[in-house]
Amino acid sequence: MAAAQRSGRSRYRLLLLILTAITLLTLDFRGYGPLETAQSRVRDILEPVVSAVDVVLGPVAEVWTVMFSYNDLRAENDRLRAEVDSLRSADMRAAARDDTLERLLEATGVTYVDDIEQITASVLRHSVGNFDDDIVSIDVGHRDGVAPGMAVVTAAGLVGRVETVDTGLSTVTMISDPNLVIGVRLIDTGDVGLGHGMAGEPTRFVVDTGLRWPGTGDLSELPAIGSTVVTAAGSRYPANIPVGRVSTVEPAEGGLVQLVTVDLAAAVDDLGYVTVLLQAPVEEAPVGPDSPFSEPSP
Repeated sequence: MAAAQRSGRSRYRLLLLILTAITLLTLDFRGYGPLETAQSRVRDILEPVVSAVDVVLGPVAEVWTVMFSYNDLRAENDRLRAEVDSLRSADMRAAARDDTLERLLEATGVTYVDDIEQITASVLRHSVGNFDDDIVSIDVGHRDGVAPGMAVVTAAGLVGRVETVDTGLSTVTMISDPNLVIGVRLIDTGDVGLGHGMAGEPTRFVVDTGLRWPGTGDLSELPAIGSTVVTAAGSRYPANIPVGRVSTVEPAEGGLVQLVTVDLAAAVDDLGYVTVLLQAPVEEAPVGPDSPFSEPSP
């Protein structure tokens, strides 16, 4: 019982001491020496107690601060992430717009024909139900004045021929199709011949009909490497549409004809837009006894 009474008195004295200290510390009588001395002594007495409380409660306070600031930090992180995503998306949209504009300019900047009506079309996809890489669909048709056989081009040159036409949709056979025969003229020599795409090589074209190998053996009569190849007058297509540039020239068929390989001018494997030349097409193949594209005589 005596111990309990002593413990009660100790707690009472400690409480009284704390209240007295708080009272002294909160009084504000500037320049009153005895009070300032008493406040200083109280601070000295309580310093060990305050330090101990800081040691015990410091980690708890830090955890408490982190717990209450976590949501704020997470919200800020989410905001910054959203801002970065928005900037990245804006950059991607700008790049897409630039790419679209570049493709559109590539399709519409046709300067090699100025007397033929034209219409620009978007390349939609490969033809429905057709897995041939050499056939694509475009978003123009009968209502736009498009007809089968019309030439399809870009600013770089010929890319193909309109194959089938519906009201607002058409299919195009690309110049890379080995079955699409095209009459061409070699600018360097003026010779004309027939050429077609090369299977499995969408950037190459070969002229293998109509070009004689020089009978004299004079190789200066051959077209120069890098010289231009265009569509020929009298072929199915308007004249002077760029086809490509001469890559190689070799003799074929026992040295009677030239086999001319051409690097195509237009990248037909990556088209976004094309231009259709609205000129009445020529359906007859450019061959026959009076055609400049006839096979050379043995």
